[in-house]
Amino acid sequence: MSLLSDVNEVRGQVTANAGGGGSYLNPSSINEGDTTRITLLGDKSLAGYEVWGTNSEGKRTSMKFRTQPAREDLQDRANEMNVTLKGDEKAKGFYAFFVYNYDAEKVQAFQFSQASLIDPIIASLSDEEIGAEPHAYDFKLSATGTGMDKRYAANCVPGKRRQPAIDKKINSAWDEVVEAGADLSNLLVGADVFKSVIP
Repeated sequence: MSLLSDVNEVRGQVTANAGGGGSYLNPSSINEGDTTRITLLGDKSLAGYEVWGTNSEGKRTSMKFRTQPAREDLQDRANEMNVTLKGDEKAKGFYAFFVYNYDAEKVQAFQFSQASLIDPIIASLSDEEIGAEPHAYDFKLSATGTGMDKRYAANCVPGKRRQPAIDKKINSAWDEVVEAGADLSNLLVGADVFKSVIP
């Protein structure tokens, strides 16, 4: 199965709407002047849509959808989650991959919706040579600016995993995560992607 299988399923819709600590790599944690190096793991990816509302405690709360939600879908989910919507929310496309963060030396879930990350990552994975062996490449993520002026970049480079000792270390860390039941689709229901969800 291709790493881009889920991503390609909604690529056109998401692109049209697109404008590190812990177990999750958030692009906002990349500071200006810093570079975060990652390699993609596994053969699964996730693409979907996200809308933010406010919960009963006044905190911003994310609602995620597999396909682009209609206004009625947003309101139904908001009611289920006891989330308040302003009424003008628009669903924004996102992508997610499991990655190994070389700086943190751990497996993380990387979710992003910034076009400046989407375009180069998806373009690289769509390249015939890179797509045939995506794990032989790394991405260097960087940022410039701050606040609303913050911009991100992703550059594809030859992977450190081409070195057998590093590849073995990363595969060992990934095997532990897989054995624990990691599943990116848990993002869609607000569950921990690093734990198996029993229906």
